[in-house]
Amino acid sequence: MEQQVKKILWIDDNVNRYSLMPYIDELNEKGFTIVKAENPDESDDILSKQKDFLCIIVDISMPLGEKIPFGEAKGGMQTGLVILKKLVEDKALDNVKKIVFTIVDNAEVREYCNSQTPKIRYLEKYRYFTDAFVDEIKTIINDGL
Repeated sequence: MEQQVKKILWIDDNVNRYSLMPYIDELNEKGFTIVKAENPDESDDILSKQKDFLCIIVDISMPLGEKIPFGEAKGGMQTGLVILKKLVEDKALDNVKKIVFTIVDNAEVREYCNSQTPKIRYLEKYRYFTDAFVDEIKTIINDGL
């Protein structure tokens, strides 16, 4: 019997840096495969080839890439919001959980997340150590909200 690969797409300009490695390592230890994108262009490339993710984790403040206008992303402060809107519009991703994991406390982004059905979870990095973060991700994937 073939075992399902439990894939998570993580879109964050720090996804290959030390600050996120403990979270990624812990998820790997729990059996998840993390596919990394450091910017919107990389995430577009990945999503053009595969959409079989259990969830997509998105940072809010990050570089624009080549396709997102400066003003739309508010100079990079809301790049993740632009990405989230694209993810929500993509019907092939309807069953994929979307999660914000950011250091930015942004009322506009939080309001957008809460207005979606199902809601997009908004997790602030400073509130989650690795074990609690992994537990929260597993709960979101398994139980929704």
